[in-house]
Amino acid sequence: VYKRQATNAAFSAQTDNAGNAFAAGTVALSDNDGGSALFAVTEMVPGQSAQGCIEVTYSGSLDPEVRVFGAATAGDGLEGYLDLTIERGDGDCTTFGNSTAVWTNGTDGDLGAFVAAATDYANGADNWQPTGGGANDVVPYRITVQLQDHTNAQGLSTTITFTWEAQNL
Repeated sequence: VYKRQATNAAFSAQTDNAGNAFAAGTVALSDNDGGSALFAVTEMVPGQSAQGCIEVTYSGSLDPEVRVFGAATAGDGLEGYLDLTIERGDGDCTTFGNSTAVWTNGTDGDLGAFVAAATDYANGADNWQPTGGGANDVVPYRITVQLQDHTNAQGLSTTITFTWEAQNL
């Protein structure tokens, strides 16, 4: 009698690639304002100017582009009568150094034009490109406003928020 037997023979081999790890990079931006406003100017007269400086620090690991934009958060239209200049320096607020024009009234428009045009990162002003790697890269931004000599500016006010945003490239 012939008896049938089943066998389960198989060849097998494996290899692996262990220890695969992933970590996301960082985009980190801060400033030295200590939570206080750069400007608190009252009773401005035509031709009067105010200037402030803020140091913006990039400490992320990725290479970003930094832009500045703004929003009028209160008031009744004085931003349309304030000439605006924003400059980025290469020193600090004490020793500003060489400057790069970010926004100039003569070319780009007044503060009202700035808050109308530069409303978010996509259409913000400037293109500062600090180097990532976690080292602090600090630049000063000097902002100057000057009240225009226009009778319609009388009694008006405005409150502005300037925002710097970094996005990795």
